[in-house]
Amino acid sequence: MNKKFMVSCLISLLVCLSFYLQPFKLVVIVGESMMPTLRNGQVVLAKRESKYNRGDIVVIKDAESNIIVKRIIFRPGDYYYYIIDSDRFEMIFLSDNSFRKILEAKSKYGHAVVEYKLGKKSYFVVGDNSNNSDDSRRFGPILEEDIIYKVVKWILR
Repeated sequence: MNKKFMVSCLISLLVCLSFYLQPFKLVVIVGESMMPTLRNGQVVLAKRESKYNRGDIVVIKDAESNIIVKRIIFRPGDYYYYIIDSDRFEMIFLSDNSFRKILEAKSKYGHAVVEYKLGKKSYFVVGDNSNNSDDSRRFGPILEEDIIYKVVKWILR
C-alpha cells in the first residue's frame, strides 16, 4: 500500500511538472491594446523562446506581476527618439527612426529631439492600438527576463 501510494504520488508530481515546464502556453488576450491584431477574449498559443525579433508579439510579466501582451518595436542596442513639444507639454514618440522622419518631426514641432539607446537585453514594446495601450512609452523599456513567451499562433478570433 505504501509503495503504491508513493508511485502514484511520483507519477502525479511528474505530470504536474510536465504541464508546468511545457514550452507552450495558451494565453487569453485581456483588453484592447493589441487591436486590431488581437482582440479582447481571443486565445493565442505562446511558446518559450530565447531570441526575440522586432515585430514579435510577446507575453510579458510587468513590474506589478501582471501578464501583458505587446509587440517588440526596438531591440537591444537600437536607438529611439522623442520630440519634446513644449507648447502642449508632451513628449511625442517616434516609432520610425529614419533620419527623414526625425527631421520632419523636428521641423513640425520645432523643439528638441531626445535620443535614447536601449541597453543590453532591453526591449521597447508597444500595443498595436497606440491610443489605448499602456506600454514602453509610459513605463520604459523592459528586460529580456520579463518576457515569458512569444505568441506563435492565433487560436480563436
